[in-house]
Amino acid sequence: MDEELLVYEQDEVYTLPTSQEELSVSGKLRIIERRHGVVVEWRCSDDEATTDSEWAVINSAAVTFTHHNVSDSVEISTPRRNVRPIAIELVDLRSYRIADDDSLVLIQRDGTTHPALAFRSGSVLCFVEVLLRYVAVKRSEKDSNLYLVSDKRQAAMDEELSAMNLVPPRRGFPGAGGPNHWLNTQHRVWGFINNLKRDPYTTTVGALSKFYDAVLYTGVEGYIRESDGAEDDVAELFHSLNGFEDLEPGYELLTKKGTLAERPDVDRLAPLTHDDFQQFLDDDGRILDVEPLKQRIFKGGIHPNLRRELWCFLLGHNLWNSTYIQREERRRQRENLYFTMKQQWKTITEDQESRFTGFKERRSLIEKDVNRTDRNHPFFEGEHNPNVVLLHDVLMTYVMYNFDLGYVQGMSDLLAPILYVTQNEATAFWCFVGYMDIVYRNFDMDQSGMKQQLKDVHQIVHLVDPELMSYLEVRDSANFYFCFRWLLVRFKRELNYASTLRLWEVLWTGHPCPNFHLLVAVALLDTEKNTIMENKFGFTEILKHINDISLRIDLDATLKKAEAIYLQIASSPNVPDCVRTVLGLPLQEPSTSQLRIRKVK
Repeated sequence: MDEELLVYEQDEVYTLPTSQEELSVSGKLRIIERRHGVVVEWRCSDDEATTDSEWAVINSAAVTFTHHNVSDSVEISTPRRNVRPIAIELVDLRSYRIADDDSLVLIQRDGTTHPALAFRSGSVLCFVEVLLRYVAVKRSEKDSNLYLVSDKRQAAMDEELSAMNLVPPRRGFPGAGGPNHWLNTQHRVWGFINNLKRDPYTTTVGALSKFYDAVLYTGVEGYIRESDGAEDDVAELFHSLNGFEDLEPGYELLTKKGTLAERPDVDRLAPLTHDDFQQFLDDDGRILDVEPLKQRIFKGGIHPNLRRELWCFLLGHNLWNSTYIQREERRRQRENLYFTMKQQWKTITEDQESRFTGFKERRSLIEKDVNRTDRNHPFFEGEHNPNVVLLHDVLMTYVMYNFDLGYVQGMSDLLAPILYVTQNEATAFWCFVGYMDIVYRNFDMDQSGMKQQLKDVHQIVHLVDPELMSYLEVRDSANFYFCFRWLLVRFKRELNYASTLRLWEVLWTGHPCPNFHLLVAVALLDTEKNTIMENKFGFTEILKHINDISLRIDLDATLKKAEAIYLQIASSPNVPDCVRTVLGLPLQEPSTSQLRIRKVK
């Protein structure tokens, strides 16, 4: 057994729950010196006696449900938490976050991002104080909550290098001009190019940070206005960089005259209640002002007890201008049609199925998928759960309704929340039909619909955050494949159930623009930008990090940021037509004055 020395231990360090569906779990945080190195470890208190356990599963209660039709659709959940112990060799710790509430998030070099830990007693500063015995820690210049961890010797070398002034100063600033100005500039550029070839992104962002804002944000005109003659400095430096042909494929610096408008602050509202909804109805039940109602839902979502009724409108099962009587008649007609289609597939014999390969394959795939869809959610958990049978039957009936599309993996993820909210088989089917009419391109056999959405995200990020775009290109991550799951099932795997329901109803309003889900993706990338870039994550690490932030996303903050990005783009003059088309903005002639610096091909 390895000898080990416990150098730090803190009891009552809790994992922070990400929603009301989860429990906070108490554990011990330790720093341990072992023969092979120093280890940071957190283990659930209930799991202390079982060293071989990889997971601690905590449940608070059991819940009994009534199925099928109920009077109200409500949020039902059982608090639970699957807790994985944390064990990180210090050489693998890349950074950590200390939030405003003093909670701690540990981030590894491979992109693993661990759950937030809160100190019920003691202080996170005591943990950091012990950590500093072994590593160097530097606070991020871009994110005050992020701290970068490095080897002490490497950190000392980095400080020496950063003290070397690699970027020529602007004219009019100390150190500018003089008889040796050109020679000094060439010397610095030569060192810059050598570093550039070793690590293109880090060198570019580090050495060019003094004028990065001028080139990518305020534009060359703004840079020149700040200092007479600065235009010569920009040209001198860029024309000296004759090593760009050695950069990795796809590297590009792009600047434009003019910038995006200021990103505004936006507010969210409380969910739409029954009383709020009544103000939009006339005496016969018609909705008088559809777009203001959609805008209200976009800004705050829908109260759970009203959700089933309004989802039927948002997904086309009910017509906006229909009366109470007309809606009831439409419901009966569509229910009869649903069960007619259901009987079609239920009466197919085994002999018929043996000559109906497409049907047989789709049935097999549905049976496989429904048995692993949301089985941890109380509405679908347990053996012989009738709701799982309903999930299967609705998907099989959709195969008969739309055999051209049939069933593709991922569709069960989209149906399950609809069935949970409506808790009615036929209603769930027709609402699912409405949802599939929106997202059917996600399931193209050649994935052309998904590829187009990833391309659209690329175009938006290129516009709103060229710094992040350049980073992703150099790190072979500009394909945005790490966003694939986000877009395929509309963030369902990234959010808890309550947040998924809220996000979906917001997206279904079509406000404030088409394809708002792409801006949600861009907003999430913006939130994670500093963590990705400061930790120098490549594609594999980004993918790991993106997976690890699932169930830890602040939906309200993300929706605020996504809306703010839309308003920023909509009020900016120099927006390319490709982005305007995606977001439904009017097209306009692009600016003719641009400065572009591209790699030599």
